[in-house]
Amino acid sequence: MKLKLVSAWLAAGTVMLSAAVFAHGNATGIVGERMMGMMMLGEQVKLLTPMLSAGGAVDGAALGKAASMIEMHAGPAMTKLFPQGSLDKPSEARPQIWERWQEFSDYAGQLAALGAELRKSAATPAEKPEPAATAAPTAASEWERLDVAVLMGLESRTASTVDEVITGSIQLRPRDPATIFADITATCSSCHASFRR
Repeated sequence: MKLKLVSAWLAAGTVMLSAAVFAHGNATGIVGERMMGMMMLGEQVKLLTPMLSAGGAVDGAALGKAASMIEMHAGPAMTKLFPQGSLDKPSEARPQIWERWQEFSDYAGQLAALGAELRKSAATPAEKPEPAATAAPTAASEWERLDVAVLMGLESRTASTVDEVITGSIQLRPRDPATIFADITATCSSCHASFRR
């Protein structure tokens, strides 16, 4: 029974891989590798869309796994799949990638950073926002310590005073997964609009 199940999974995987290669016009070499990488990213987006849509049930383990896949296929892992002039058919890349390499690299890096942020958000339990404070600043508050002369650079404050003000007044909270995912899809869309046929 177990052998039949493993055989069925292997057969299904072979069919899916064959379909993927066929769908990309039998791409081989570096073009085939990058098309498979892009397909992998597309699969993660398809998996995450219903999970992170309004009212979707979030599976932390699946979210973390998909985010890790996005992070792993982005950044330098993505840019190395685009050596200069690799436009062999059926490539969907535009020559502008190499003309505007820094912009393309920035998109790839941004996608990797967003994947990492999404992965970390999957490991962090969601926090409910705290209600805004309604009390006015006290006499010894940060607001009084930050006067116009300091803010304009006309006077300086000691590092310890500045650090005290910063650490006392700014509390960063992790962004929610749906917001991060929206940034991921926007990054993919922008990159495709600029660099994909």
